[in-house]
Amino acid sequence: MTTRERGQVFGELAEEYDRVRPGYPAELVTDVLGLAGPGPVLEVGAGTGKATALFAARDVDLTCLEPDPRMAAVLRRVVPGVPVIESTFEGWTPDRSYGLVISAQAWHWVDRDRRDALAFQALAPGGLLAPFWNVFLVPDRELHTALAQVDARHGLAGDDSPHSLRPDDVPDVPRPFAEQWPQLAGIEDLFTDLRTLRYRSVRSYTPAEYRAHLHSISLYRMLDEPRREAVIDDTIAVVEAHGDTIDFAVHTFVALARRPS
Repeated sequence: MTTRERGQVFGELAEEYDRVRPGYPAELVTDVLGLAGPGPVLEVGAGTGKATALFAARDVDLTCLEPDPRMAAVLRRVVPGVPVIESTFEGWTPDRSYGLVISAQAWHWVDRDRRDALAFQALAPGGLLAPFWNVFLVPDRELHTALAQVDARHGLAGDDSPHSLRPDDVPDVPRPFAEQWPQLAGIEDLFTDLRTLRYRSVRSYTPAEYRAHLHSISLYRMLDEPRREAVIDDTIAVVEAHGDTIDFAVHTFVALARRPS
């Protein structure tokens, strides 16, 4: 499955995705809007509006790109009145210059070889690019080990797993930009004022809630149904054996890059 195809599996359960996926800190919206250049806001890969609703509530001039019509249908219901264009970033031509380009949990689905230039073209001079992500960490070492064993047994070990990290895997102070964001290598060729914002929160799931959450993750959506159900069943069995909930420390990271004036 290609990156593009994997990025569009969420539409298979758009309503459930909107119900179970976490949102983002309100402070993030305040900070990013405060740092942005003047002008309208563009969201790339808006999904069902988990971040969109927060920005729309600030009465900004917002336009959303979402290529999956099933996700876009939910998005239009969540943020009525916000223009939604059913297109990839790569297949769209900017209609004006934007002061801010955001992308919530979706920037990695955009063509890595083109996304910097596309953002540069969409932004006005002085405009801000701000992709952001939630990163889940398992604080309970015993639970983390047991979940990692399930992932390894099913061939899912690696950074894509929601159980791959513990809190001590993330330093207290954000690393230098290039070290923090190796996947954004080369962005300094077009952008300046590179920096990282981070927000901390916690999130807990019951076994039933976590089962629904796992079903919404692309790593699991890519598997054929019998294998997907097997690994999720084993994961939930481990969660149930360790208590009534699975608790996460959540770090929300924002990568900021500004188009030179």
